[in-house]
Order: sequence, then structure tokens, then C-alpha cells
Amino acid sequence: MTNSTDRSFLKKYISLKIFWTVIALLMVVVINIIINKYAGEYFNNLAQRVSGSYVLTGLIFFISEILIGIFPAELFLMIYQSKGWNEFFLIVLGLGIISSLCGFIAFLAGKYLNQAKVAKMVILQKKFKKYGDLFLKYGWIIIILAATTPLPFAMVCFIAGYFKFSPASFLKIVVPVRIVRFFISAYFIKYSTTLF
Repeated sequence: MTNSTDRSFLKKYISLKIFWTVIALLMVVVINIIINKYAGEYFNNLAQRVSGSYVLTGLIFFISEILIGIFPAELFLMIYQSKGWNEFFLIVLGLGIISSLCGFIAFLAGKYLNQAKVAKMVILQKKFKKYGDLFLKYGWIIIILAATTPLPFAMVCFIAGYFKFSPASFLKIVVPVRIVRFFISAYFIKYSTTLF
């Protein structure tokens, strides 16, 4: 890829990520307002039962994140939104750390696949190889965007590991950015019913 093509692809990628992040956050806010307005009591009762065991919900969230986000993180934030701010703060921090850990597991899986013999089969896929140099050049931007948006975080982590992105740099980028993303979402979820 030429530099102009690189920049064009990157601008398009960033624009799409920002657009879908704003849309997703607006959808979460709207859904939360609707649930609280029309089914608040039922949802709160259900949330109280589900959130009774932090270990169980943490395990479900962990499995979900490992399996490329079967359940969106926002669902777990909505379940705990009725908790007091101190408890909610710790829950959001915990979910952010779990998500970062799952991203690192995906990263290690990508790294392992690169070193394994099966990697030759994957590298033959032109699309995967096509963006390898681009990822190595702009990987930190792509990782930050994946960590801050509801789009495929685990897949980007996997690709980062596959293309031998530095594990230390990966962790320095992912952990704080992912946690901040969770707190931003949590803020809008917790206070969405007072926005309108």
C-alpha cells in the first residue's frame, strides 16, 4: 500500500469507528431510558437477581468477552446501574480489567498462531496479509479505536498478537483506554434517565 492509500484507509477506518461508536452510545442511552420508563420495576427486579453474585456475572462477562462479545458490556453496566456510585465504580473498574485481560488472551492467541505451523495457512489469506504492514505501521491507532468502541475488540487484539505487536506497548495502550471507555459508557448509562 502507498502512503496516500494508507492514510485514506486509516481516515475511513477512524471515521467509521467514531460514527458507529456515537450511534451505539445513543442506542444504549435510548434503550436504557425506554427500559427505565416502561419496564423499570421489572428490569430492576431482574437486575437484582442477576447481580446477586459478582463471581457469576463476572464469569459470564469473561466468557462473553473471550467469545468476541456475545453480550455487550453495556448490558452488564445496565444491570448494575442502580448500585451506589462507590460500588458501581468498583464494578465498572472490574469489568474494564476483565475486558482488558480477555483482550490480552486474544493477543496471546494471535501471537501463538503466528508461531505455530498453522500460521502458514492463515498468512496465505490475501486480505489478512494485505493489512499486516498497515497494522504494524498504525496498529496503536487501530488498537485504541477498538478499545474505545463496541466494535470487534477481541479480533483486533488477536491481529495485534499475530503481527507481533509489542506485548508491553499493547498492555500500556489497552488497559487504561479500555477502562476509560467503560467509565464513559457507565456514566451515560447511569445518568441517561436524567438527560431528557
